[in-house]
Amino acid sequence: MKKSHNKGTLWFYIILVVSVLMVNPPILPVVNDFCKSHPLTGGWPTLFLWLEFWYLIMIIDFLVAAIRLKAWDCSKYDPDIKPGKRPKLGR
Repeated sequence: MKKSHNKGTLWFYIILVVSVLMVNPPILPVVNDFCKSHPLTGGWPTLFLWLEFWYLIMIIDFLVAAIRLKAWDCSKYDPDIKPGKRPKLGR
């Protein structure tokens, strides 16, 4: 059986993968070369702004997914489920 995902889940994964690639070695050396010639952007270190921008994109991506995606909706679970008691160890 083939499990289908909706477009929201697909976009979540695409944005997440692109964001992770933008802060890791495939892209980061190119950005670092640009940062050598332009160390500051608006008074802030250029590399810092680059990394913070993509981390912010990842955080927003997770927040939007948690709010909008049905697969992340925990209200479908039984609210009467209670956590079990752990046995006392060693005494």
